[in-house]
Amino acid sequence: MVNRGTTQQSSAPYNRRIVLDVIRRHGSLSRKDIVDLVALSPQTVANITSDLESVGLVVTRRLKVEKSRGQPPIVFELNPNGGSSIGITIEPGRVRAALVNLVGQVVTRKDIEVDTHDKRETLAVMVATVREMAAGSASGRLRGVGVALPGPFAVSSMSFVGPTALEGWTDLSALDELRRITSFPVFYSVDSVAGALGESLFGIAKNLNNFFYMHFGVGLGGTLVANRSAYKGANGNATEIGHVPVVPDGKPCYCGNRGCLERYLSLHSLAEALNRADLKEEGRELIGRMLADQDAGLMEWSREAAAHLRDAVCMIENLLDPETIVIGGSAPKALLEHLVALAAPLHGSVRAGASRDRILLSEHDEDSSILGAAVLPIYEMLSPRFEMLMQQRPEQSRVEGLLGRSAAGGAGRL
Repeated sequence: MVNRGTTQQSSAPYNRRIVLDVIRRHGSLSRKDIVDLVALSPQTVANITSDLESVGLVVTRRLKVEKSRGQPPIVFELNPNGGSSIGITIEPGRVRAALVNLVGQVVTRKDIEVDTHDKRETLAVMVATVREMAAGSASGRLRGVGVALPGPFAVSSMSFVGPTALEGWTDLSALDELRRITSFPVFYSVDSVAGALGESLFGIAKNLNNFFYMHFGVGLGGTLVANRSAYKGANGNATEIGHVPVVPDGKPCYCGNRGCLERYLSLHSLAEALNRADLKEEGRELIGRMLADQDAGLMEWSREAAAHLRDAVCMIENLLDPETIVIGGSAPKALLEHLVALAAPLHGSVRAGASRDRILLSEHDEDSSILGAAVLPIYEMLSPRFEMLMQQRPEQSRVEGLLGRSAAGGAGRL
């Protein structure tokens, strides 16, 4: 499905995003192709593509057509050097960062072990990393810094509680400090929301309008994407699937309940079941070796985890009826493939018999969360949503309307 432009007088910024989005989705398009897809006049599309090219967001290329008369057609493509952003993910014991360009390519990346209980040490690592990556940004157009971290936020009994969260933190003031010290706009979000937006822009869900994203990392989270917007709920903590009790009188959870899904389906639960603290350090390589060796402990955990995954898929589908469920996060793809295979056949649900696969795995293999974090500063620019029409201010300049706005003070949640 392609969004359509509108002739509403205040719609110019929205229409620019529509055109930019359709170019992103298709890779390269001629002006005629764009006109056909977005239902805007040829003159409007010509004006918009000229604007986008003038600010460096798109570039033109002549197609090579053999044995054709006249000039080969010109196509428009996103300019990889039209901007970049820095994505940072914070998980217990680790900070990962990447410089990502406008087409979702990871330019540079870092993976740093740090005592995340110490908020000041974590801040120092983030500041040094942002400065280093900003200095290495070839485009010189750094749109901002996105930070993804475990949620939920602002829930006294659950936020920053337990080994799957940022224990030792009491608030997100470190992100305000990151913005102040580096002078870059800083956007932040729950890791599952960031991962969902990353998959929506540059991942396996880029042609989907409605899907559920399951974030499988140290903990377990989820986000519903409806009409290409992450559903936030009353207080911004919607679809916190990891803390849904699934086992009556099950394992005590850090949220205060018992038997929560995260206690059985997460990297922390795997490390706990195997009594292998080194999973956090070796992670992907160690799990790969254990899968190849059919490690007995891993196989036993996998069977139980897959059963809970099967139940979770049925619950999500019957409650939300998404087009599909996308699974990503920092868990190795080999492990996710193993669990999905064990979960088959899935329970019957309202999605049973759907033409689309009921589960899709991220193609980024551990990078979906870091790419999602990098998406936060540029999501409004690249992804049109109709409600933006009600948010535009008449006094916005052309460039402000084109590039989108950050939240007050440069930090905010999407």
